[in-house]
Amino acid sequence: MVLFACTALMNAQVGINTSKPEKDLTVNGTMKTSGMIFKKPLEKLGADENYTFVIKSPAPENKITAYNDTFVPNSPAPINLIQFKITCDPTDKDWVNQFDTKINSNKFLVVISSFGFTQAVRTYSADWLTPVPQIFAYSSGGTWKLKADYQGFAPDSSFPTGEWTLNLLVFDKAYAKELNTTQDLGASTTGAAAAPLLQ
Repeated sequence: MVLFACTALMNAQVGINTSKPEKDLTVNGTMKTSGMIFKKPLEKLGADENYTFVIKSPAPENKITAYNDTFVPNSPAPINLIQFKITCDPTDKDWVNQFDTKINSNKFLVVISSFGFTQAVRTYSADWLTPVPQIFAYSSGGTWKLKADYQGFAPDSSFPTGEWTLNLLVFDKAYAKELNTTQDLGASTTGAAAAPLLQ
């Protein structure tokens, strides 16, 4: 049996597996506890401190859990990869005007990283034109919506209805910022941001 003797000292710092504790209690290794209470707000780590990724469950539990692979299928990660395959309206064959992803736009940021379409497109006139896809995600009614269309074009009438594949990167807004600033070039074709958005 091993006994530990502790002495309470004013402004003392205690270290476990370290001779140089950086805080009131510094643990160099793993720790197991049946419960933990955190001050609000949580203190940020310093630039010279080691970072550990943890996940907090929603209120009221507010449990802090170390990251592991078994969490990923059941809970959002800082960056999530989502793929939607969307079959179009048969009357247009290439138009998705509004598709509700049901992804909360207050908690997550959605970026369309890549896309694909199953059918060839053609112009309604005899002119050869390059089809330009209009593809974007937008927030409306608290969720992210998707739009996809070859504007002014459609698949040949002999082709089946088209299907879009949209690959999304979904970022937790706790880790990502959304910067939407309108920049006016005025009468010029060149310009610069009024201030650094990120630096």
